[in-house]
Amino acid sequence: MKIEICVGTTCHLMGSSTLIESLEELNEKYCEKIDIKYRTCFELCHGQMKPPIVKIDNKFYEDINPERIKTIVKNKLGNG
Repeated sequence: MKIEICVGTTCHLMGSSTLIESLEELNEKYCEKIDIKYRTCFELCHGQMKPPIVKIDNKFYEDINPERIKTIVKNKLGNG
C-alpha cells in the first residue's frame, strides 16, 4: 500500500505531523505492506479539499486525523 502524506505548509498547520506519528506506529506492525512517502504539496487545498490531505493507493482523503487514517489503513489491509 502506497501512502503519501502532504507536509506542505497548510497541511502541516492542520495536523499532518500527527498523521506521520500514527503511520509510523502502523508501519512497525505492517512494515512490509506500507510504503510511506512525504509530499511537499498536492495543490488541492485551495478550495478543492480540506487539509490535511493524504493519498492512499491513488485515492485522495481530506480532513484526515490520526484515528481516521489508522482505520482506513487497517481496513485496506483487511485488519479493520
